[in-house]
Amino acid sequence: MNHLNTKSHAGFALLIFLVMMMGIGGFVLVGYSQGILKQVEESKFEHNQRVLKEAKQALLQFAYNYPVTNGNGPGRLPCADTDNDGDANTTFGDCTSLGRLPWNEPNLNLYDIRDADGQRLWYAVSDAFATNVPGGNIVNSDTSGTITLRDQSGNIIYNGLNPTGLLQYGVAAVIIAPGEITARNGVTQDRSVANADDPFDTTADTDPGIKDADNYLDRLVGTEDNADFTQGSATDGFILGPVDIQSTDTVNDQMIVITAAEVIAMAEKATLQAYKAAIDNYRDNIKIDTPAFDAYPWLDNYTTTDLTVYDGDVGIRLGRLPSIFGNYFATSSEDSQSIISNVDMEVVGGLTINGFAVPIIDPGVISANAAIEFDADGALKITPTANGVSIVKYYWDEQAIPDGWLECLPVVFVTERDCNQAIANPGVPDSSIVPNQLVTQVVRITYVNNLSIGVTFTRPFADNAGQPLVYQAPSATDHAWVFFEYSEATADDIGVDYKHDNNYLTSFDDFLLGSLNYRLGVIYYPELPDWALVSEDNWHDSIQVAYSSGYEPGAASSCTPGADCLTVKNISGIQNDKIAVLTLASDHNFIDNGAAGYQDDLSDIFDVENDDSDDVFDLRALNGNDKILVMR
Repeated sequence: MNHLNTKSHAGFALLIFLVMMMGIGGFVLVGYSQGILKQVEESKFEHNQRVLKEAKQALLQFAYNYPVTNGNGPGRLPCADTDNDGDANTTFGDCTSLGRLPWNEPNLNLYDIRDADGQRLWYAVSDAFATNVPGGNIVNSDTSGTITLRDQSGNIIYNGLNPTGLLQYGVAAVIIAPGEITARNGVTQDRSVANADDPFDTTADTDPGIKDADNYLDRLVGTEDNADFTQGSATDGFILGPVDIQSTDTVNDQMIVITAAEVIAMAEKATLQAYKAAIDNYRDNIKIDTPAFDAYPWLDNYTTTDLTVYDGDVGIRLGRLPSIFGNYFATSSEDSQSIISNVDMEVVGGLTINGFAVPIIDPGVISANAAIEFDADGALKITPTANGVSIVKYYWDEQAIPDGWLECLPVVFVTERDCNQAIANPGVPDSSIVPNQLVTQVVRITYVNNLSIGVTFTRPFADNAGQPLVYQAPSATDHAWVFFEYSEATADDIGVDYKHDNNYLTSFDDFLLGSLNYRLGVIYYPELPDWALVSEDNWHDSIQVAYSSGYEPGAASSCTPGADCLTVKNISGIQNDKIAVLTLASDHNFIDNGAAGYQDDLSDIFDVENDDSDDVFDLRALNGNDKILVMR
């Protein structure tokens, strides 16, 4: 036997085995490396998805809360940050430029949020929704985005040109995770820092390696460049990653979009909540002086031909919400919307004449059909549209015993309680008072009104007497009223004149009382925010209120399901037991087509079931887009 040969074969076999094992190990190593790479890519993708969704949620919440933090209407998004300091731009013209996400914006409630490669997120916002646009913008249910977005194949998903007739179309904002350095048309991105700036601080940067978008955002030659953005363009928008073309272009920009419809949905929710809050506040205020009150205000009838007049009509419980659009007797950011109202006045008690307390007398009209509004300082502004009248009241002390004053009756019976008024002259001039059989006293109180037609009179908020507002609940025949107490420290065109006759002479003597307090009252409507005006975001013309007949002023404050309660279809739970609802129509461009006012155009505004007064509403009407909020 040839032992040498046998050993040789054994050694060769061992070599082959080792080589085979190395090969297998090589395959295992390659597979393991590919698995790790895949895990890393998936981990980055998931991280970016998480932070992009987090940023999107913060921006949508910003849009919802915008009226609370900024005073303007909801649906606004912050401007981009173009110098990497974390703050939104405030300069006109730079607002809607492409930049980084303004993570340091105070009302955004974000942190220094980064993608999986440690880069700050980039961001672009449509000028239709931005907060700081030259000339301003109107944000409501008709607003469309102006940003174009393409898929990885270059097909347009959203068109920034917004083809005619496609409402709520387009993108309101884009948020981008730039990812790692890639090639742009064969040129590698340069994120180096030439002047030794810290790329992650909160100081405004000027270094191109930090500031320029083309060092972070990618490009697909001949299709789209994410670093080159133009408002309302079908060519200068954004393309989704990933796209990988050998050594030429790599698009790894990972992004998330906020559509116009998503922002509008937040704005509609915020608007309905603002209306509900105004109505709830109205009802809470009425309960201050009328604890048992449980009704809603009379509404503005759609038969009006003027949508800029927000006064209510007695007897209407389905219509637009009447409003003063500003604070009552308090400071506000803007002047209120003018309404037409009588101005009532009453003298506050506490004064005495010869030991007798002057009574608190019921209010009387001193200016009929006046235009009423409040300025930014809370001053009551009255512009009479008709002649007001001075109101004269007569009181007597009833008996010689000092037990208070009684008003002389308005009907003349020639008795003590009539103060012996002359039957032929119920106007009670000075000469009509004749001596009485008893030794009593008569006092004459005159509300003085020297307001001129068409001339605005201002009652300053600063002249208030420091007393809380007094509310008068609405009734079946009248609206609610609110009264504010003023101190008559200086002479003006509204005042009170006291005269006194101790012995029933044929004339009255002046009785000097010094300064006094009096209340001025106007019709009280819910206080809506200024941004609901037609001159602002045009929400008010497309919102209606409806409530059960059982909860109108003067009613029993109850309703029976299926009888006089409201019904809301396609809502969970019981449908026919609703007390009050708000309906918001996604249409703000309608016009009045006839002499009947907007009543005959309701079908052009609201969906079927929401365009009449049958107390039935539909949350999801066929082919409809109305939004309904059940208030109660």
